[in-house]
Amino acid sequence: MTVEQDGRQVSVKVALTGAADTGKLAILRAIAARRGSATVREHPVGSIRVQRVEWTEPHTLPDGRFLNVAVHSLSGDVEYNAAEELLLRSVAGIIFVVDVDPAKFQATWDSLLRLSDNTKRNGYDLHSVGLAIQYHRADLHPDVDPQRLDQRLGVPPGIVPRFVSSSRTPDAEGLAFDSVLEQIKQRLGKKEE
Repeated sequence: MTVEQDGRQVSVKVALTGAADTGKLAILRAIAARRGSATVREHPVGSIRVQRVEWTEPHTLPDGRFLNVAVHSLSGDVEYNAAEELLLRSVAGIIFVVDVDPAKFQATWDSLLRLSDNTKRNGYDLHSVGLAIQYHRADLHPDVDPQRLDQRLGVPPGIVPRFVSSSRTPDAEGLAFDSVLEQIKQRLGKKEE
């Protein structure tokens, strides 16, 4: 988290992570759509695309500071680990997106291991940031069982908030993102005490 010099603003970064082709861009666009004037910006970097959306929350934090939020994601096959390391640098929150298609489980597993390694390499663990898992495109695989996916991924029950979304409602009414943002706000409040 970054505090602006005048002490009146806090800037936080949230990363949408997960394997390639999990629907992260659709989720990012849905998050932006709920913010009205926020638009997704895309930039090519080699064979991948970096997407981001930024805004200032309409209500100040309890201490009167403004909260600036930036949500970042990558799309395409990330050939070099450095791209994801940059995505995770200085992040205050992470939404790990999982395409529930059973054929994509290995890619999801590899992405989760890479996420864990990259956060450790950047000096923090997954318990030090706001975190949520979003099981996406459940409408395309109606037999999916989120509890079984938790077990396969090694996610302890009740520790990491998880949400299920469909391809038609990729933001799932904002539940995953709103959960991460609320976790960040709670951490900001605790730092002030």
